[in-house]
Amino acid sequence: MFRSLLLLILVFSFQSCSKGLLDGDLEKNLKAMDKMHGYCNNPYRTFSKKEKKICEDKERAAGPDGEIGEPLNITKMIEDFRSGGTNTVYQGMSVNKNLWEASLILLNQYPLDIVDSQGGFISTDWIIEKENLNQRCLIKVNVTSQELVSNGARVKLLCEEKDGDIWYQDNISYEEEEKILTLKILDIANELSVTEKLS
Repeated sequence: MFRSLLLLILVFSFQSCSKGLLDGDLEKNLKAMDKMHGYCNNPYRTFSKKEKKICEDKERAAGPDGEIGEPLNITKMIEDFRSGGTNTVYQGMSVNKNLWEASLILLNQYPLDIVDSQGGFISTDWIIEKENLNQRCLIKVNVTSQELVSNGARVKLLCEEKDGDIWYQDNISYEEEEKILTLKILDIANELSVTEKLS
């Protein structure tokens, strides 16, 4: 009895004097382990399955500095442009700014599904008109040039028809409509370029 009491007192006294296995600073050690394993994969941090997924998504969304910036607000960018408000700067943009903004202006009236300024790609969501509920289309624009040139943007129209509850691709070529939309983008981009030079 006396032996176990003495052993217990010695253990407590040693633990209070030493810094313990983790060098006494849990937060510092957790940060060191974060650097080794990554915050989300640190075996000393406990996450539920859902929390880990959210953590990993946030890590992917973060920039090189590890910080998540404000989400891109396309509607505000277009409103600012039309009102002559703040100039929009696309950091690291690899495509022509005027062609890109012209594409956004052209597609402003439709719901957008994908907007990738780095790759120069925009896709609308499915567009369904009230007059024809059995057909839906989407518009894809790919800005491919850093210069304002006539072949710097490509437009693709994809349409589907509904049969029962299933949508099927209609396999119709919309070449003329695609040309018209491409020319409209070029017209808007030219106007933007002229306005930019005059200001």
